[in-house]
Amino acid sequence: MSHDVASSIEEQLAQLQQRVQQLEDREAIHALFMEYRRMLDEKDFEGYANLFTEDGRFTTTDPAWQAGSRAEIHRMVTGMVGSMLTPRGGDDFHIVGNVQIVLDGDRASARSTWTYVLRGEDDQPDLAKIGHYEDRLVREDGRWLFTHRHAPTDVPAV
Repeated sequence: MSHDVASSIEEQLAQLQQRVQQLEDREAIHALFMEYRRMLDEKDFEGYANLFTEDGRFTTTDPAWQAGSRAEIHRMVTGMVGSMLTPRGGDDFHIVGNVQIVLDGDRASARSTWTYVLRGEDDQPDLAKIGHYEDRLVREDGRWLFTHRHAPTDVPAV
């Protein structure tokens, strides 16, 4: 086999490995979003906070709901129960969609839409809010985590 052919095969293999890694990263980030939603809805606030880096941030347009570390995120989301979240799992649901992910090696940014639904009267769904997430993520020890999640509410306008 000539040097040119071997070089071309190595280059093609490297490109294929890069493409597979990008697909795996996108899938891992999407799984992170679904785990975030699940933990929030199940009221697993310790697990929820652990989806952020140690110095991860969570922000909204409301200054009352800001956190600048994993421990602060845990305290903040626990404090939302009764006002922003229902006390019991199964009485509120987050739906996450329209996910757009931009990869940059071990870092990524993303944008997605969230919908917050409450269990209403007569056990009917009650659409409470719609917003979006603007995310910055990092791969730490082979695992994707949030470094900053900004979650403005779009409807109703805040």
